[in-house]
Amino acid sequence: MATYTTNGGIKKIATGDESGTWGTSTNTNFDIIDRITNGVGSITLTGTTHTLTTSDGTLSDGMFKVLVLGGSPSGTNTITVAPNDAQKLYFIKNGSGQDAVISQGSGANVTVGNGDSAIVYCDGGGAGAAVADISSDFGALAASNNLSDLASATTALTNLGLTATAAELNRNDITTLGTVQASKTVTADANGDVLWTNGDKANFGTGGDFSIYNDGSNTYLADNGDGNIILDTVNGTAIQLKAGSDDMVTATKDADVALYFDGSPKLATTSTGINVAGTAVTDGVTVDGPLDIEEVLEHVETSTSTTSTITIEATDGAVWYFTANQTANRTINFRGNSGLSLNSLMGNNQSMTFSIVMKQGSTAYYLNAYQVDGSTITPEWSGGSAPTAGNADSLDVYTFTIIKTASATFTVLASQTQFA
Repeated sequence: MATYTTNGGIKKIATGDESGTWGTSTNTNFDIIDRITNGVGSITLTGTTHTLTTSDGTLSDGMFKVLVLGGSPSGTNTITVAPNDAQKLYFIKNGSGQDAVISQGSGANVTVGNGDSAIVYCDGGGAGAAVADISSDFGALAASNNLSDLASATTALTNLGLTATAAELNRNDITTLGTVQASKTVTADANGDVLWTNGDKANFGTGGDFSIYNDGSNTYLADNGDGNIILDTVNGTAIQLKAGSDDMVTATKDADVALYFDGSPKLATTSTGINVAGTAVTDGVTVDGPLDIEEVLEHVETSTSTTSTITIEATDGAVWYFTANQTANRTINFRGNSGLSLNSLMGNNQSMTFSIVMKQGSTAYYLNAYQVDGSTITPEWSGGSAPTAGNADSLDVYTFTIIKTASATFTVLASQTQFA
């Protein structure tokens, strides 16, 4: 007489049984074995109870290895595994919308929450049968201080000793060396160098007061706050600005600050002032104190003009040499330049001195009219009298010292000297 396996309900065919139907029973057994080992069954739940039955020799829901819970239960649904003396191992995925309680007898039950999965076994202990969740005991995954809590990313991060959130970690992710990953703030290249793409900023300060970034063309150190950018060499000896191997600026602690041209020092501070190496070219110099000059080279403006009013522009120089023989008496006009009056160039109680060298031929001519900014002036002449002629075949040198006493008001001291 045929009997059945306790746990799977597979028919054990006795010798001489199943004459004419042996193949049918065997095929059913194979289907039962297939369901027990690999079967996935969709279990439709209703109400609050469901019986999961294994029927001897008949394909039944209790034989599935994987149970996918669905349906529309009205509340927490208790699933009773029957019979209570069969040992079972189930992989359960609950998508029913309600919690599911797996029970076999009066022993322990297992609750699989809605949306959760679990691996449970039923001990087949009869009336006192119990169900256990073995997936909850998978060692290190559930232990504290490991990559732990599968149900809570926050708890997992805390167990790892991290204070950053998952979102913060994702935002600052540095990908595999040599790989640039889209949507990441920072990447690393094959050399381990940290990279920021064009326009991305390294911001410092609570409100992003200081930024370092490159826009694809230029690199910026941007002070976005109310303070200053301070380069502080606390433990160093100098702050340097270089172009490759060439120095541009060197500020040495407790010493000088030096400016360079093409790597050569040109201007440096000293304990008493500054030191200039080479030639200093300036549009003007104001000296507030004694002036100690070792050597002076003064520019001479030359001209061949022999006609019209002679215009002397202060910004071009204080010494003017007219190299061609003069052909008539001349008017001389002093101004700053074509766009600047001498009145605007000079301050009250300041003076400027001009030397005018005029070459004379066999007929001597001279300066007989005088202007400042186009307005006629009357100089005070050395010796008390204005010249009435020049000196033939010689150089006549006129000297004019112009003193500004008030706006557009000048005292002019003049002299004429013959050089032959």
